[in-house]
Amino acid sequence: MKSQLMVIVGLCIIIAGCSSHQAQQMGIKGGIINSYARQMSNSQLCATYLKQQPTNQTRVSLAAEWRHRKLSRAYCLKQENEWYLTKFAKWLVNEKPAEPK
Repeated sequence: MKSQLMVIVGLCIIIAGCSSHQAQQMGIKGGIINSYARQMSNSQLCATYLKQQPTNQTRVSLAAEWRHRKLSRAYCLKQENEWYLTKFAKWLVNEKPAEPK
């Protein structure tokens, strides 16, 4: 029982200590995104627009929302490489997310 608990805790620590990019490389990140472009989060929009995750939305709708939110590749790469643990800490202290530049 203790060994199983230790394995689960270890996996949780490993997952919390990785970024979205690393999770995608390990195959942990989800599959197809089935929501409208207006309803996607910035990270989902970045992943679909940069063809890292499949979606059922057209490239035109993704591009329109990308321009509307004024997203950039640099912003998406920065968000993608941020660790989950850092994102959780920012959420915990209620820090506003960085605006796209």
